[in-house]
Amino acid sequence: MNIRNWISDQFGDTDSLLDEDVYSEQEIKEDKVRLKQERKRINKEMAEYSAEYQRLLEKGAQASEIERQQYAQQAKIAKKKYKVKQQQYQKNSVQMATVVTIEGARELLDMTEQNTTNIGGLLDRDDVDLSHVQETMMNSMVEYELDMDMMMEVQDALDIDIIGADVEMGGGEEMEIMEDIEAGNLDAEQVDPQEQLGDSEDFEAELEQGLDDSLDLGPADD
Repeated sequence: MNIRNWISDQFGDTDSLLDEDVYSEQEIKEDKVRLKQERKRINKEMAEYSAEYQRLLEKGAQASEIERQQYAQQAKIAKKKYKVKQQQYQKNSVQMATVVTIEGARELLDMTEQNTTNIGGLLDRDDVDLSHVQETMMNSMVEYELDMDMMMEVQDALDIDIIGADVEMGGGEEMEIMEDIEAGNLDAEQVDPQEQLGDSEDFEAELEQGLDDSLDLGPADD
């Protein structure tokens, strides 16, 4: 599936998606509701076909040779139906990832009040809170169960790289801490974010550099 071509076929000129006159906020809201409901239905159907496939395999394993062939054919049909739903789910994922990306891009544009399709040129601006937009988009990814690979492919197709490849989605150390809390080996109140950040010289240097950058007001007027 060529995502760039598919998005172009579905939406036309991708740059126009940033134009509210072409793709309104109301349409975005309606699409999110529709896609979420569709996603839930497809997931349910995939689970049903998966369970049917497994059930037929189990029955066939206990049947006679002639009956086993019949169960095998029925299992193949269930597998084909599952594959069709899997393809529908992938298309839904592309659509949802597109909507989430467009929302993030428009939020950046609102921060700068710029009329441009060059989102990459906005990412390093001082008046853009990129981390906030990234957090909002990642929350949407969790809510709609979109994986990072899909989001990266859609962003590449749209030429809108808001969530970079360097953004960690796995949870890392925090996942391990949560597992320790669940197992009763650790209390959440015992976890200090300062301890997780560490007090190394590298961290102190990064902190000082961050403060210097935030206080740099540019050259003084003569």
